[in-house]
Amino acid sequence: MLAVVMGYFASSAFLALLNVLLVSMGMPRAESVTLGIMLTFIVYLCLIVWAFAARTVGWPVVVFSLLIVAGYGLPFFVRHGG
Repeated sequence: MLAVVMGYFASSAFLALLNVLLVSMGMPRAESVTLGIMLTFIVYLCLIVWAFAARTVGWPVVVFSLLIVAGYGLPFFVRHGG
């Protein structure tokens, strides 16, 4: 359950980070969201597989927590383009 819930929040945080990065580099918002959603699906699958393959729960929890904090915290400090 931890892998699914925290993986979902970590991947959505990755989507937020990726969209801020792509928009700040000049990509239109619609294309940024489309590309971000496609890449986030792959990241979500990789996070879940990694969480189930990990020997201990510690590292996935730490990595997921860092992704969540960075993904939801950084966009508040970075100005969106356009």
